[in-house]
Amino acid sequence: MRRMNNLVTLFTAMFAFFFGSFLTSLLTSVDKCPAHKSGVTKLEPHPELFLVILVLSAPQYKEKRLGIRNTWLRLGQPLRLPYYPEDFIYLPTYNKRGHLEREGPSEQANRLRIYVDWLDSVQNPKSFKVAKRNIKIKHFFAIGTLGIHPNLRANLDKEQGQFQDLLFLPRLIDVYANLTEKLLHSIDALIHHYNFSYLLKVDDDTYVKLDYLLNELVSYDRKLIRKARDYRGDPLPALYWGYFNGRANIKTKGQWSESNYYLAQRYITYALGGGYVLGRKLCEFVGNNSHHLSSYVSEDISVGTWLAGFRHVHRRHDPRFDTGYMSRKCRQHHLVLHKRNETLMRDLYNGKLCTFEADNEKYLKRPTEYYYDWRKTADKCCDSLVV
Repeated sequence: MRRMNNLVTLFTAMFAFFFGSFLTSLLTSVDKCPAHKSGVTKLEPHPELFLVILVLSAPQYKEKRLGIRNTWLRLGQPLRLPYYPEDFIYLPTYNKRGHLEREGPSEQANRLRIYVDWLDSVQNPKSFKVAKRNIKIKHFFAIGTLGIHPNLRANLDKEQGQFQDLLFLPRLIDVYANLTEKLLHSIDALIHHYNFSYLLKVDDDTYVKLDYLLNELVSYDRKLIRKARDYRGDPLPALYWGYFNGRANIKTKGQWSESNYYLAQRYITYALGGGYVLGRKLCEFVGNNSHHLSSYVSEDISVGTWLAGFRHVHRRHDPRFDTGYMSRKCRQHHLVLHKRNETLMRDLYNGKLCTFEADNEKYLKRPTEYYYDWRKTADKCCDSLVV
């Protein structure tokens, strides 16, 4: 009888072990099913990167890609700027409820004044001494290739042979309606093939003052590493940096029409899609959970919605990101500038700031530039104007 009990106990233990192993394997395989959603199986190996620049580009826009290659992508290496002043770099702290505090309009305005003063000082190379710094960055132009015409594919292959910077997405039809899927496929490919700290997403009509942005991002990262212990048991802030909007109406017409957005009366706060920066952990969340995420027509609105519930996201609103559907009044302090064609990019690269302002400029109703008030409801977020 005792022997029978021992056998039953042994059988039960073995069954539990094998069933547990099977269940673990099943759950693991389910979790891994979405991996490599993009279908990208091989990318050129590269050492650990600090920044990956992801440019969403259409297959036929070779001239736009050339414009970017010949201008602002040349600004990142080597970096010749001094680190920003310590008091300029803001690190958010957790409040008593365990959520990150954010800068209000007055703090944002003060930080912008500090930057403008710093910008004036570095115009004179004799005012500072700094060694050249080679920060590891890499850029990609993401292009969907599913169903593409053979002649266009041949042209892209030729371009790839010359520049080696196209990220082909073989499971994606490259049309505007698939823009959010394009972002998901791109992030999936990048997180599974590269180690990087930050991702800069831009459109192919965006100009970036890459040296200044990179310098600030490096300065921020260095300070975050130094202050990591201050966060104790809380997760380190995960950067989501751009120009935020919290009062955008849900689109019901045109190519931006959203028939599936029912979460609120307005879009949940998001960084405008002309350009924004995401920390690695946020990219991993998006890439690894894409099969759980609702995709909306606009990728920037999708990203803002996906990240809305996280308490450790550092949503940094920055008026230096001119990233809306229409360019704002040009200002020297702008870092990321949307809606620029190849001519305007060359002008910016050559130091000409406002060449796009035509004779009818005074009749154009350009969007206002504002500081974001995180302490108010989203519909009242954006009334503090930058003067």
